[in-house]
Amino acid sequence: MSVLTTRNWRFLPLSVACLAIITTCLSDRTPIRAEDPQATAAATAKLYNRQNLVAWCIVPFDAKKRGPVERVAMLERLGFRHYAYDWRDEHVPTFETEVLELKRRGIELTSVWFPGLDANGKKLLEVLKKHGVKTQLWVTGGGEPTRTPEERRQRVIAEANRLRPICEAAAAQGCTVGLYNHGGWFGEPENQILILKELNVSNAGIVYNLHHGHAHLDRFPELLDQMTPYLYVLNLNGMVVRGDEDGRKIMPLGTGPLDLWVLRTIRDSAYRGPIGILGHTNDDAEERLSDNLDGLDWLLPQLTGEKPAAKPQYRTPVPKAGEQARPAAAVVPGPAPAGALTEGRFGTALDARVARAEIAGRREYREPPLSVECWARVFDPNPFNILVASEPKTSGAHWELFTFAGSGQLTVYLPGMTPDHVRSDVVVTDGQWHHLGFVYEAKKARLFVDGKQVAEVALESRGNPPQAGNLAIGSLATRELGCAGMIDEVRISRGVRDFTTVPKSPLSVDDQTLGLWRFNQSQEGQIVDEGTLKQPARLQSIR
Repeated sequence: MSVLTTRNWRFLPLSVACLAIITTCLSDRTPIRAEDPQATAAATAKLYNRQNLVAWCIVPFDAKKRGPVERVAMLERLGFRHYAYDWRDEHVPTFETEVLELKRRGIELTSVWFPGLDANGKKLLEVLKKHGVKTQLWVTGGGEPTRTPEERRQRVIAEANRLRPICEAAAAQGCTVGLYNHGGWFGEPENQILILKELNVSNAGIVYNLHHGHAHLDRFPELLDQMTPYLYVLNLNGMVVRGDEDGRKIMPLGTGPLDLWVLRTIRDSAYRGPIGILGHTNDDAEERLSDNLDGLDWLLPQLTGEKPAAKPQYRTPVPKAGEQARPAAAVVPGPAPAGALTEGRFGTALDARVARAEIAGRREYREPPLSVECWARVFDPNPFNILVASEPKTSGAHWELFTFAGSGQLTVYLPGMTPDHVRSDVVVTDGQWHHLGFVYEAKKARLFVDGKQVAEVALESRGNPPQAGNLAIGSLATRELGCAGMIDEVRISRGVRDFTTVPKSPLSVDDQTLGLWRFNQSQEGQIVDEGTLKQPARLQSIR
């Protein structure tokens, strides 16, 4: 192996340091720790055996929307003996059916995504107790980075106090609690270990997800050693350096250049617990799980020194580098898709179930202070419903106004800012018209629903550079997500607007108005922009 010490790589940029470490590891065909080849093969076979794999993130992420009976039959068909249960509100009433089906087919309920001791949490615990199921409750958290040791200490105490009643309720019926990394301060393993030490209970540990661990790659071996005494489950993912920043956050196993290194690092650590296999895309869950199993089967022989066989033929899409970082495409005239316009809040509206609207990108759409508003009537809380979005997610200036999958709550995503989400607890996917507002300032963002402020967050720029891209209504600028509803009266304004009153009539144009698309007027197949920038919107079919 080449000489690459901690002293000389830790000053390199993350991507360079990470690639250097991984290239060093992957170029060496011998195990990282010198072991008997037979012992190495045995450890590999035991850790990654089908009997040790846990299916995860499939209930709300399944294009076929299987019910409990179909889903558990699918798990049995694929050879899974362990299952981690993710859910949304609409799935809770059928949780008992899921538990009974798992028992009938002899599949362990390894864990349940746990919201806390609210109505849903109590219902889940009630079902588990009724059927004598002892499982893990996976609990997440968030938070911005702390600035001082004292602030960090206070955050640790606060999180321990939040989790203690959950741990006590779990212990009362023989369950454990897993701290689940989902980004933010809470998702940092070192912070989770401090929380566990503060809790000082015997039924709490850590669940580690590689798809939320891209920022940890350069120190993954070290973190794994620290986590192992507490680690309940380790969930795999196809891994790419900074994949979470270029549209490759979730990849099938075998498609990431770091996958072999990750599997070897886990195998050569002291961890010998369950290994999670991820769904988490909106494809057919059986196909996605099969792709990950095929990718794992392709990688495993290479761990014991065999040459790679032919790569699997993946059934579900594999994101490519830069797919979400294309330069802005020209928006050219063309006929509108049939049915793209329907009865709106005022006049006609875009039916985003049929078409999306695309507008040529402009610098003015990215620079705060900005005010974004629209009328929306959205029917389905299950998908991510994109209302208005500017530039690709890889842009440091990207913003998107959307409803969060599963809850239907109004949210904004700002990957160039810390925090990167502005979340409300207001559901707007009830099939009614709502006036929605987003005020974006350099240091602050606010959300409004029907004249009421529903969220406010202080922002700090990460300094990420912008990338050229278009503005989109009813989808992302990169076209891969849409909206299950109608959108009307989209207005983007320079500066801060007052959204504390609900408009009683169509929106007006003034000196602040950068763009206003009413979906009432069209010229040469494009929706007229009544704002000062005069950027027409082209309607494109989503079919």
